[in-house]
Amino acid sequence: MPSPERPLDRLLSRPCFSRRLDVVDSHTCGQPTRVVLSGHGLPAGMDPATARDLLRRERDWVRTVSVTEPRGHRSMFSVALIHPAEDGGEFGAVFMDAATYPDMCGHAIIGTATTLLELGLVAPPHAGFSGAFEFGLRTPSGRIALRARLEDGRCKAVSFAFDGAWYLGGFDIALPGAGAVTVDVAYAGQWYAFVPVSVTGAAIDAGHIGALVAAAAPVREALAERMAAAAPAGGTLPVVGNIVWTGLPSHPEARQRNVPISAAGAFDRSPCGTATCARMAVLVAKGGLAIGESFVNEGLLGTIYRGLPKSETSVSGQSAIVAEVEGSAWISGCGTLLIDDADPLGEGYLT
Repeated sequence: MPSPERPLDRLLSRPCFSRRLDVVDSHTCGQPTRVVLSGHGLPAGMDPATARDLLRRERDWVRTVSVTEPRGHRSMFSVALIHPAEDGGEFGAVFMDAATYPDMCGHAIIGTATTLLELGLVAPPHAGFSGAFEFGLRTPSGRIALRARLEDGRCKAVSFAFDGAWYLGGFDIALPGAGAVTVDVAYAGQWYAFVPVSVTGAAIDAGHIGALVAAAAPVREALAERMAAAAPAGGTLPVVGNIVWTGLPSHPEARQRNVPISAAGAFDRSPCGTATCARMAVLVAKGGLAIGESFVNEGLLGTIYRGLPKSETSVSGQSAIVAEVEGSAWISGCGTLLIDDADPLGEGYLT
């Protein structure tokens, strides 16, 4: 007698689901990463910057399906995984959020590296390996060097090094109810503006996140006007979408606490890897942190990243640092995302 068909097999075999994405979900210190293993149509070995442009131009549904509602939310983050063209080659990644395609994302690098190790797609020297294991991930911003800390074959933490975090400068803006405020702007794969949370009258915790998201908008607008006015003749300064509220930590090991708010209204539950790199660049430039000095950053949920400004470098003549950040990720789910051809909202939406 033939075995009964499994309900999921019956569902997956329906012809209305002509597009599907196989995914693994994780969170890095609270911030989600959804790794899209297949279904995105990216050929093995493809250059990540080329793949990013292809997705943005022709297959943006991969981003909206994997990030937005009803399968995700405004603060979801996904990664289109590019398999290596040959055995032993390095994987590539295209980063995707609710608004765009960032060239770099620290928490997603940690989540992707952990996913690769836990799936066995990247293998340490032997089963049950304990110790440090180094490999790399190709991204639109270049190759990122990774070091995983393993115990009995399980990934306990991942550190990445970003070469070229730098401080643009401080910009004075006027905020209603707060007066003059100095905003520090820095780059580490994305642009960040650091603002003391004290100007909002709120605290960095989950109970105040609505107020912090709302308060970021006038800062973003005022900073855009100020930077446009400060641009050199015939030149421009960057448009900064990420506002990072900074304040005193609650974790005993942390030096500060922060929460980044994106232009899409998303907020980072983790301390944010690239924002941690950018913050170290600010502190080094202003004399508040020395090369080789540890910097522990606390996020919205009380989790921490361990940072280190490893060395000085330069970017197009601009003083910069090589920044290292370590954090931990945990696998939280796996499955297949389905797009019903008849579903009017099948490619996702934001509310």
